[in-house]
Amino acid sequence: MNDNTISICVSEDEQEFIAAQVADGRFASESDVLHAGLALLGKQAKILELRELIAEGYADFERGDYLEFGESDDLTQYIVDNAAMLK
Repeated sequence: MNDNTISICVSEDEQEFIAAQVADGRFASESDVLHAGLALLGKQAKILELRELIAEGYADFERGDYLEFGESDDLTQYIVDNAAMLK
């Protein structure tokens, strides 16, 4: 485990919440509680990014800016032909 240390300030309510999580056995340490919170923030950021991409794709579809493929082989060939561009 990485031993990087930072100092943070939390409210009394936040400190009580963190302590309760450890006391209830949900986490082994205060650091584990904070790590879980940071991991959740990272997941939320990815969800927001995916939502933006979905909205972009939906807007493309609404504008008629999409390709249609009759057969799966057509899609496969398109991917092969454009692989360098898609990277």
